[in-house]
Amino acid sequence: MALVVLCAGLLFYGLGWLPMIGPDEPRYAEVAREMYASGDWITPQLGGLHWFEKPALTYWLSAVGYKLFGVSEFSARIGIALVAALSAWLLYFFGCRLRSASYGYLSASALLSSGLWLGFGRAATFDTPLAMTMELALLAFYLWEREQQNSSAEKQNNFWWYVCCFGLGLAVLAKGLVGIVLPAGIIGLYLLLTRGLISMLKRPVLLLVGAMIFLLTTATWYGPMFARHGREFWHEFFLAHHFQRYLTNKYQHPQPVWFFLAMALLGCLPWSFHLLGAGRDLIGRWRAFTNAEKITNDDRWQLYLWLWALLPVVFFSFSGSKLPGYILPVFPALALLIGGELEKLFAGKSSAQFTWLSALNGLLLTGVSALVWQHRKTAMEAREAVIVAISVALVAVAYLALLWSRKEKAATLFLPFGVMIIIVTSAHLLFPELGRQESMRELSRLAAQSAQPGERLAFYLNTEQSLNFYAPALPLRDEKAAMMTAMTVDEIVSEIKKQNASSLLIIALERWSGALTKNERFVTERLGGQERTNRHLDRLDSLVLLRVRLR
Repeated sequence: MALVVLCAGLLFYGLGWLPMIGPDEPRYAEVAREMYASGDWITPQLGGLHWFEKPALTYWLSAVGYKLFGVSEFSARIGIALVAALSAWLLYFFGCRLRSASYGYLSASALLSSGLWLGFGRAATFDTPLAMTMELALLAFYLWEREQQNSSAEKQNNFWWYVCCFGLGLAVLAKGLVGIVLPAGIIGLYLLLTRGLISMLKRPVLLLVGAMIFLLTTATWYGPMFARHGREFWHEFFLAHHFQRYLTNKYQHPQPVWFFLAMALLGCLPWSFHLLGAGRDLIGRWRAFTNAEKITNDDRWQLYLWLWALLPVVFFSFSGSKLPGYILPVFPALALLIGGELEKLFAGKSSAQFTWLSALNGLLLTGVSALVWQHRKTAMEAREAVIVAISVALVAVAYLALLWSRKEKAATLFLPFGVMIIIVTSAHLLFPELGRQESMRELSRLAAQSAQPGERLAFYLNTEQSLNFYAPALPLRDEKAAMMTAMTVDEIVSEIKKQNASSLLIIALERWSGALTKNERFVTERLGGQERTNRHLDRLDSLVLLRVRLR
């Protein structure tokens, strides 16, 4: 029951209150909407043009949401939130099966209340489905391998192996080749270190059946896509959005090599410092890991979790393109490591210093960031930002008070619900203003209402992706479905003539609009405007909607 309440409060409360934000969510939600509207659940399209950036699983989840609840922000996100909740329940189920009910619950609650997991679990993006499907595959494999170790040859059951292979197929449907590369690397390295790789390779029938399950699962989408689109699909999906994205900075997301290590640690807030205790335990177990004859089941489990946590961090650290969501698949493993430390705390076997550090970390970092970031960067009303910051501080103080009273169990059980209080408070006080400043929903709808028959829209010097969901048919697009951004006034002149239209709608930043409104070649009409957060300058910029005609 406690997990049900946590899922409801942390993942589903106010799920549709925020409009589509960021560059990706509006595009993915619109691709799913076009799938639903057209009835073609195979070919992803954006603005009626092919969009082969990602596979279909997340689109299907959002499209089912549209079918059940109608087209809305809530419908686009509900499938992803359910997947995020399912990940927690998987941790609970496997935790109970592998160790104890308390271990399963503590791991699941730590996952649900981790900051980065919360953020992506409430957004219509691809990272949470990948994390959940990888989690299913990796947990099923470990359970199968453990049962193989502990049962006689005639009693061995391969059910969990088949679940693992099905999970791997779903992971490839969730986000492409990374869904098999990462789990295969984790499993392969684990088997190599525990001297189980050779015995695994000596079971060709088992591997063949697993490969068939994997291929049949992936073929539900990849098969029709290759049959329909062949070379175009191969080039755009695999070459451009797999190999070029990993090997180059073509998509302009550069970050330092330590970026994902920092994201993994900070993303676990407010539990981050509990990982220090798990890390200390890792150092103590290292000698046991290198002795396959004497390694215990608990040693094997810890080794497996650390490989699961560290291999993706290393893999993506060398990627030319780095985004926070790439590292989300490690969070179930981190939650299980944290759950182990919390279970020790319950038994009085854990050092209190990491618990106190975690509490102080939550008090100082999270409280200050809620006040400073929300008020300075997004210019929230000071009153609202302060109330949210106070709620964060009160939760942290309550946690500290319980620890001070030596009620470690109560403190640990309280903290996820404290995070839920913060989420509910933020939903009421910050989401409305955050939506106005982080999304272009209102201006997009104004543009759609203001457009004359045959009139299209282009951006001038900047692009805002919200238009993809709220007015997808309005913007001009190139052959890859990207919305047109004019970089010079001459391009706007050329496009008006090319469209053979009397006018063109333009969205531009207010400070750049003078190049159009004061230009002698144009007659301009201001139709509306909206404030918008400038992520690069940490300030608000005003967007303006113009109708531009040639004199």
